[in-house]
Amino acid sequence: MKATCIKILLIAAIPCALLSTGCSTQNRPVQTEHTLLSRCAENEKSQREVFFGVVERMVDRVTAKSADKKEPATVDLLAMSGGGDKGAFGAGFLVGWGESSDESYRRPDFDAVTGVSTGALLAPFAFLGTDSSCKLVEAFYRHPKKDWVKSRFLFFLPNHPSFMTLPGLEREIDAAVDDTMIRAMAAESAKGKALLIAATDLDSGTQHFWDLSDEAAKSLKTGDQDRVRKILLASAAIPAVFPPVIIGDSAYADGGVTANVFLRLDPDMPEGFINVWRRKYPGSPLPKVRYWVIINNQLHQPPKTVQPKWLEVMAPSLDSAVRSATVAEVRWLTAQANYANAAHGTNIEVRVVAIPDEWRPPVPGQFKKETMESLTDLGRKLGAEKSSWQVWAAPKKNGAGG
Repeated sequence: MKATCIKILLIAAIPCALLSTGCSTQNRPVQTEHTLLSRCAENEKSQREVFFGVVERMVDRVTAKSADKKEPATVDLLAMSGGGDKGAFGAGFLVGWGESSDESYRRPDFDAVTGVSTGALLAPFAFLGTDSSCKLVEAFYRHPKKDWVKSRFLFFLPNHPSFMTLPGLEREIDAAVDDTMIRAMAAESAKGKALLIAATDLDSGTQHFWDLSDEAAKSLKTGDQDRVRKILLASAAIPAVFPPVIIGDSAYADGGVTANVFLRLDPDMPEGFINVWRRKYPGSPLPKVRYWVIINNQLHQPPKTVQPKWLEVMAPSLDSAVRSATVAEVRWLTAQANYANAAHGTNIEVRVVAIPDEWRPPVPGQFKKETMESLTDLGRKLGAEKSSWQVWAAPKKNGAGG
């Protein structure tokens, strides 16, 4: 999807540079640099508070889970990347994982779920964690609608907020993330679970995340359930291709711009899980932590002859940049996990699955039913097999296979 959208952007670049007028949109009030810097500092502080609150809840949740056991509980964290229509793979994988014949491997009740872009649309359903919720989101990806995205008339005019609109996608999200689902998300939040959704703050050029499980609980009190849906749309809003989403005083776009997978460990951070646990339970053994990372893409770009023309060069180059950044993010988590295991005696695993490099779409184009069915079927098959996961980090005492 992103490759096609990039081409639209590039095709539009020349006429946009030549045109100075177009369909007008309401401009946002321009804020001074001082005001924006102050807001950035406030946002950074609030983000740390949200993160610390999530960690505190998770520590209490793990303690409750292990209260009646002789050994520490296992913490399961699921992270799902962006990938446009390839999110169909993750949707199918969740279903297959829940139907595995190996009960010890079957999809766990996640303590935290994170999502970016298409992964953000998957995340609430994985967060609820029921077979029915996972099958619901799989059906969403298996049966794409033609009106999910639509091109604007004279899309290249410079005053448009985007080249495309999302009438069908917004309708589908409104229908799926209804009052019943929001109440279910709030109920899971009350159990100490966390659902983190990341987007990009365009004003500051930084990553911004929300604890959507807590936002769901708050929305039941305020009545503003549309905010929950806005956050999901913000994470998936490809810059210039889809309209930015205004939340509060900021304009947000695709979380994949700043980090295509939202992962946190930070073993030395005072507010991190390890140090919070040790302050609250000195001398108690740390629980086992398992990071499950679903990459809704291939780890390597399919080879294809690129002609020396600027349009053909730019699209795969930008796709490669996103893919490389995604892998780098997971490798950074892996390095932190290996460091924590060696320096702090933790038991942290990082397991990764991605669309196999040999897979090819059955038909060209984006959001094609044949392609998305192929990916959901593939996801189901691989999800049911424990061997589908690559172990990128594990304590040495457990061996490379975990």
